Amino acid sequence: MALWLLVLIIALPSAGFSGWLVLFALFLVISALYSLITGRPSWLGLPRRKSAGAAVGVGLVALIAGGMMLPATEPAPTAIAPFAEVNAAVTTSATPSPSPTPQYVLLEKCLDDGESVVEGSETFVCTLDDADVLVWMGEGDSQKLVAQRAEEKRVEVKRVADEKAAAQKAANDKAAAQKVAAEKAATEKAAAQEAAAAKAAAAETARVAAEQAAQKAAQQAEQEQAPAIQPLVEVPAPYYANCAEAKAAGVAPIYQNQPGYRAGLDRDKDGIACDK
Repeated sequence: MALWLLVLIIALPSAGFSGWLVLFALFLVISALYSLITGRPSWLGLPRRKSAGAAVGVGLVALIAGGMMLPATEPAPTAIAPFAEVNAAVTTSATPSPSPTPQYVLLEKCLDDGESVVEGSETFVCTLDDADVLVWMGEGDSQKLVAQRAEEKRVEVKRVADEKAAAQKAANDKAAAQKVAAEKAATEKAAAQEAAAAKAAAAETARVAAEQAAQKAAQQAEQEQAPAIQPLVEVPAPYYANCAEAKAAGVAPIYQNQPGYRAGLDRDKDGIACDK
């Protein structure tokens, strides 16, 4: 507080009453706001917030009054330099007018593309312009335009040829791809048919083998169930050298359908051997 009072005392002679009033109002407002916000006594020793609020109001009024009492600042006068009269001698010189550029007027109508005529020192060529109209044109400009159109035509022809080649290549690639796809499909179909045929053949072979195995098993079962048949043993027919042996064996007479009969023992050929 003592510092603020010292500042106010020092500022009074230099700032005048209005300036001093403004400084005092600022001091009062700041001190009162401190007490109003914190609730503590400020440098002015305001005991309550109500007193601080009143001090804020007084300080604002004093601040406004001091501001209105401050002297208005006038702009410094601007020095205006006196006008100086300058008399300058103006020297005029005659400037020759440029000579007109000679213009060549072609009275003949341009009919044939490429036709050329000479006017003075310049050659003109009948050329088709951008509007497809035959006009007379300087030889240099005509050559440039013709060369430009030739280049454009060459580029266009190349573009068309490239597009045609690209389209042909695309068509060839598509046809080749379709051919490869068709061949692949045919190969897969043939493989599938071959696999199906092999599977069917294997199934048929298995079926036949199963039938044969079943038949064999059935035959074996029948053989096991049937009684055993003794094989026939062929007994050789007895041989008698003469009828005496046959009679001694007790088999005489021997008929033709009996064992031991032979034509050598049947003398009368009546079908009965050793009957006498």
